[in-house]
Amino acid sequence: MQGYLNYKRIEKPLRLWPLSVEIGFGNGEFLVRLAREHPEHYFLGIELSGISIEKLLKRIRDLGLTNLFCVRLDAYWAFWFLLSDESVETIYLNYPDPWFKKRHHRRRLTRPDRLWLLARRLRTGGEIRLRTDDRPFLDYTLEVAESLGAFEIRLTEIRPEAPLTKYEAKWLSEGKTLYALSLKKVRPPAEVPHPEIEEVKELFPVRVAHLERLPEVLQRVFRLREGLVLKIFRAWEHGEDRLLEALLAEEDYTQQFMIFIRKRRQGDYLMDVSPFSEVLKTRGLQEALEFLGKELSK
Repeated sequence: MQGYLNYKRIEKPLRLWPLSVEIGFGNGEFLVRLAREHPEHYFLGIELSGISIEKLLKRIRDLGLTNLFCVRLDAYWAFWFLLSDESVETIYLNYPDPWFKKRHHRRRLTRPDRLWLLARRLRTGGEIRLRTDDRPFLDYTLEVAESLGAFEIRLTEIRPEAPLTKYEAKWLSEGKTLYALSLKKVRPPAEVPHPEIEEVKELFPVRVAHLERLPEVLQRVFRLREGLVLKIFRAWEHGEDRLLEALLAEEDYTQQFMIFIRKRRQGDYLMDVSPFSEVLKTRGLQEALEFLGKELSK
C-alpha cells in the first residue's frame, strides 16, 4: 500500500534522510502541506486511529506523494523499532492529548521515558516542536525537558499574525492562549529508566512432549517475568493438531496471535506461531513459546 509502512515486515531502522516525524497527525492536513512544500524531504506520520490512517493514505494516493509515509503504532514503539539515534530532523507534536487527570499522566507523550527516546532519535541541532493550549501540560513538559538536560528551550505564545491553521485561528478568536515550545537538541539526554524490547530475526519451533495439560492453560494468565505476560484464550482441534488463541504483553507492547501445534511422526508435537498470524518477532515472544512448551510438557 502506497505510503503505509507495515512495521512488522519492513527492514529496520528506516533509512530516510532528511526525515521529519509528526506524532498524532489527525486528519493529516499538516503533514500533507509539509510534504507538498518540501518534496526533497521525507515525512513520517505516527497514528493509532485507523480512520486517520485511511484518510491520509487517500490524500497520498490522490496527490501522488512519494515522500510521505505513515504507520499505525504507539509513538514510543514506532520510535523504538523504526528509527535509529540521530536520524530525525524535526519532531512535531501538534496539540497532543494532555491527559489532564493525574492517574493518566503516564500516557503523556512527554513523560520522561518518552521524551528521552525522542531526544535520542533526534539529530543534534534538531528540534521537537510542540504546540498546546494546556498550560499544566506545558509546565509538565518543561519540567521533564529540563531534567533531561539535552535541550535549548524556547517558549513563545502564538500570535494572530502568525501562520495559523483554521482551528488555531478559531481558538485565538475565542480568547484561548496557544503556546509554541521548541526543544532544540544540543547534547544527548540524561539516561532514564525506559522500556526495551529486543527484536530477533527468526522464531524457532518449540517441542512439546504431549498435550494432556492443554485444558489447564486455557483462560489463564501467566506472568513470565517483569514486563512479560501471556494469556491463552481458546483452543481448536483439527485431528491431532491444535490452534491456540494467545495474547502477549511485553513492556506494554501487545500482540494477539494464533499458535499452531502440529503432531509429528515421532509422536510428539511442534509448536510455533501460526503462519497466518503476523507478529513482530521479539525475544519475549520466543520466551513465551518456550514457557508454554514447558507448561504443556510437564
